Amino acid sequence: PVLQIGGAEGRMIAQSGSIHRYLAALVKTPGFFPQDLAEQAYCDMIQEAAQDMWKIQPIVNMFSDEKFHQEKEDFFKNTLPSTLHALTKLLSTHLFFNGSKVAYCDFAVYHHFDLCRLVEPTVFADFPTIKKWMSRVEELPGVSNYLARRPECVGIGVNPKQQPRA
Repeated sequence: PVLQIGGAEGRMIAQSGSIHRYLAALVKTPGFFPQDLAEQAYCDMIQEAAQDMWKIQPIVNMFSDEKFHQEKEDFFKNTLPSTLHALTKLLSTHLFFNGSKVAYCDFAVYHHFDLCRLVEPTVFADFPTIKKWMSRVEELPGVSNYLARRPECVGIGVNPKQQPRA
């Protein structure tokens, strides 16, 4: 992805992580973009761990038939387990990954975990900490409203596409 800042003559920013951090810094909610450098680095670490799960995006939105099944099996067997266990440990007893306040890294992880649930609805059955955290994210002001209105992913694995919600 690319984000152009400052109009037609503005700077072009590429790479998801760079765009996430730039946009997060614009949010005025305290803690969303940590001010402390160590907290920023920690949040970046979580965000980058979410990026390690990038393969779930084409699994949900692009692959079909045999390619879908191959990529799905590889992701759920070789990619997700180690990242899921590491993130569960990092979340521990915190409300959010950076502590008691939601930060931009929470949304990066939520996005990928939510896609995982679309493909395997019970994927977090043995991870109550993650399930509770996902519920907390979904209950944040504005998030539940967005989730109720966003396009729905349909035809996953067969003819993937997004369709407006009724």
